[in-house]
Amino acid sequence: MNIWNPVCCKIIGLHCSCYTVFFTCGGNFTGDTGLIGSQGYPGVYPPNNKCVWRITVPQGRVVSLLFRALDLESDSLCRYDFVDVYDDGHINGQCLGRFCGTAKPGALVTNGNKMQVVMVSDANTAGSGFLAVYSAIRPNERGDWYCGGLLDKPSGMIKTPNWPDKDYPAGVTCSWHIVAPQDQIIELKFEKFDVERDSYCRYDHVAVFNGGELNESRKIGKFCGDSPPMTIYSDGNHLFIKFLSDLSLTADGFIGHYRFKSRTLSTASVPLIPMSTIPPTTPPAGLCKQKCKRTGTIESHYCSSNFVITATLISAAMRDHSVLATFSIMHLYKEGSLAIQQAGKTMSTKVTVLCKKCPLVRRGLNYIVMGQTDEQGQGIVSPHNFVMAFKTKKQRDLGVLKNIRC
Repeated sequence: MNIWNPVCCKIIGLHCSCYTVFFTCGGNFTGDTGLIGSQGYPGVYPPNNKCVWRITVPQGRVVSLLFRALDLESDSLCRYDFVDVYDDGHINGQCLGRFCGTAKPGALVTNGNKMQVVMVSDANTAGSGFLAVYSAIRPNERGDWYCGGLLDKPSGMIKTPNWPDKDYPAGVTCSWHIVAPQDQIIELKFEKFDVERDSYCRYDHVAVFNGGELNESRKIGKFCGDSPPMTIYSDGNHLFIKFLSDLSLTADGFIGHYRFKSRTLSTASVPLIPMSTIPPTTPPAGLCKQKCKRTGTIESHYCSSNFVITATLISAAMRDHSVLATFSIMHLYKEGSLAIQQAGKTMSTKVTVLCKKCPLVRRGLNYIVMGQTDEQGQGIVSPHNFVMAFKTKKQRDLGVLKNIRC
């Protein structure tokens, strides 16, 4: 049986030169542009196979890969037949995405001049495979990216692939670099947020950095779960956002909006420090040097506290002497003016622990937390407030206190 194969043509002077392309299992590819496809495309790809394509473009350029056709066995997590695309030319590099089914993604772009494409098939259902064109482009060149890219307009949005129609895909990495004019900063607000939850955000997560690159020393925060982070402000005119999903559970994803802000605005209207991670209140001199010892009881602190909750600590961002703690609320006994984020039935709140070792709190553990709030409704806990490990038997005491009039 004859199988149709793509025909490529080049114009050379006054002549048109055409040739037929036959696709084999993987290979090494160099140059400014080229075509890769699954073995035997557009015929049915073979079962129980693994093919690797290594693409290298000239130094100073990055690789852009655009799928012209995609037809692989469909699965929500792409567990059977799939195409993986990696940055940096090897499987230990950042995975830019895993794809199957027939939905073609936008352009996939590397950070360097190398890319690796891996296709795996199992023993069962097959299709015609894929056809993709790669090209060498300038770093940060605009285009129809699958996700991520350079953003330099005064306002815009970022969102996970598939938003809002369905869950984001497994095995994808997206990076956005937002650049404002020199005299401005960047405000980022997440309108909706639902990323696989984990106490330490070890799996799917969003990480936000000051500057234009991944730099752990300039990380503003790492976020997951179903509560939108608080509004984030850059400390300069660059902000870098990275979203990563692993190859297991997925969720709705997120949509966020950014805009540029003048540096000259007062801090009353625009906090210039990143509110998502740095406490707005600085501890008084000497407060954190005192011996840490809890005094009083639940009963003696209840009425003097602005808020009282039982909650699980899901994240803690260390900054100098303080900690910005994010709590998932188990029970709200006294709300006061505490700012609470709610997604479905899940409630969470952010609390500044003025002294990072007093009280000492650990992620994943449950606590009774009593404290005060600032003008924006953010919780504040000092060594004088009451915080203790939650024990079930304390529920009754708190239930009684909830019904008393202070």
